[in-house]
Amino acid sequence: MTSMQKIRQFTDGLAFRVAALLAFALFPIGLIAISLTGKFAEEADRRAETALMAVTAEAAASEEGMIRGGFGATAAFVAALPSVRLSSADCHAVFADFVRENPQFSFAGFVNRAGILECGSADQGRDMGNSMILKAQRANPEARADLLREAPISKTAVIVMSEPVLSGGRFEGYVAVSLPHKRIFQTLELLPTERPIDLITFNRDGQVLSSESGLENVADSLPGERSLFSFVGHARTAFTGQTAGGEERVFAIVPILANTVYAIGSWPRERLAVAPGFALSSPLIFPVVMWLASLGVAYFAVHRLVIKHIHKLRSEMQVFTKTRFLPDDGDDGFKPLEIREIDRTWHDLAETVVRDEAELEGTIRDKTVLLKEVHHRVKNNLQLISSIVNMKIRKATVPEARAALKEVQMRVMSIATAHRSLYETSSESRVRADELLKGIITSLVEGGAPKGVQLRFEQSYDPVTLYPDQAVPLSLLGSEAVTNALKYLGRPAVGCPWIEVRLSAHDGSRAVLEVSNSKGVPITPPEQVRGSGLGTSLISAFAHQLRGTVDTRDDDETYRIYAEFPIVDFEREARENALAGLV
Repeated sequence: MTSMQKIRQFTDGLAFRVAALLAFALFPIGLIAISLTGKFAEEADRRAETALMAVTAEAAASEEGMIRGGFGATAAFVAALPSVRLSSADCHAVFADFVRENPQFSFAGFVNRAGILECGSADQGRDMGNSMILKAQRANPEARADLLREAPISKTAVIVMSEPVLSGGRFEGYVAVSLPHKRIFQTLELLPTERPIDLITFNRDGQVLSSESGLENVADSLPGERSLFSFVGHARTAFTGQTAGGEERVFAIVPILANTVYAIGSWPRERLAVAPGFALSSPLIFPVVMWLASLGVAYFAVHRLVIKHIHKLRSEMQVFTKTRFLPDDGDDGFKPLEIREIDRTWHDLAETVVRDEAELEGTIRDKTVLLKEVHHRVKNNLQLISSIVNMKIRKATVPEARAALKEVQMRVMSIATAHRSLYETSSESRVRADELLKGIITSLVEGGAPKGVQLRFEQSYDPVTLYPDQAVPLSLLGSEAVTNALKYLGRPAVGCPWIEVRLSAHDGSRAVLEVSNSKGVPITPPEQVRGSGLGTSLISAFAHQLRGTVDTRDDDETYRIYAEFPIVDFEREARENALAGLV
């Protein structure tokens, strides 16, 4: 084979064609898609997080101003409280004047350590003993910012900035300033620039203080994998994650008041853009389109080069299986080399199968003809013997001799009937035992029934298929059992004499033959019936050939022979024995 022929054979193969097409389609796609998508996504996330931190800080500037103003006011009140506390009127006036001059705040006042609003801009003397803020200040006196969703005085959501009042290290109460939640975002709406972010503030305990989108569903806008408390004490940070509601967003956390108040801003990740009109999802379009193109190329290649020819080959196999017809479509040069070789091998195999089947059918036909001839000749020989015995019966003068010869003749005829049935029915290597038994037993009963006696004869047979190695002894066993039943038949006290024969199959692996007859007044004169035990011995011998067991059940009214045997697969045993011999 020349070098050009080798190259031609290699390039003509299925593996080369499919590999070349897929390599051509997928190699640049993999490089471009992985590089472009990966780098762009990383860069877009990094820029988005950096930009969001700046926007969050800018957006939180107004809130920072109001919160710082509130804490500045509380610090001033704490400093002035010792002097104004001496006069209840002066103390009340200080807080009332502050709220009147600073309308962004809704309340200012001093709550003593007993929980009484000692002086304030409203509701002076109110009991605040159950206040969450009082409990927190008692436990850890420090500057705090807390959210009250329903303030006891204004009955609205407010942010309370509180600072403890200490005297000689002893907690005397706290000063609080309330900033209505809605006031914060009214101020934010006055900002000249539009902010594409959702802004939330929280305190050092991780408690939400304000939310631009409202407090009702604020939990769905928070990071789902991290608590707000985990951000306390850290500098500015940004990350990409999912909210508790399952939305993917970019988050930025910016401290407003160190270790006291923080702002967290977020925006949906899909809002980020590479350029106007070119969204973040656009880089994914290119690899998807290229992937679809590669699928189209791969489908065309595999279908045109492989699947089409495999379907055609399968269709030819199906036609050959049903009709043994093998079409010859000629040589298709577009088929890959491997497919052409498979096609040629299949045609060679099909031709060999057709030829071998013809030879096998001829062999089976010859074997069947020979087997039928054997059964036919055996049947003829047995009938000849029966005729000779019949001649002896006619010449016999002693009744005992005549009865013995008659018994021998019945047994010979039983065997002859079995071979006749095999000759007539054995077109295959197996025999329908139910059909065989029905023909033999029916003939026996019709020919051996006592003259002038009304006999009730019932028989039923399940379909049972046996090899001749079991069919012959089964037919002989059934013949012998029915012969005995006719010989010892008795007339019952009620009804006429009867014989019942049943063949039943169990689970396809075992079969049972039952032959029963009635007992009572003997039909055949006792002097003509002599039990020699030969019938019982023959039945046991035939059951042994069947690899089964035989049992007799004798009572006052019925005599029953019960033979159970396995349905043997002789071909399988032969194969197993052959394999065992090879091992």
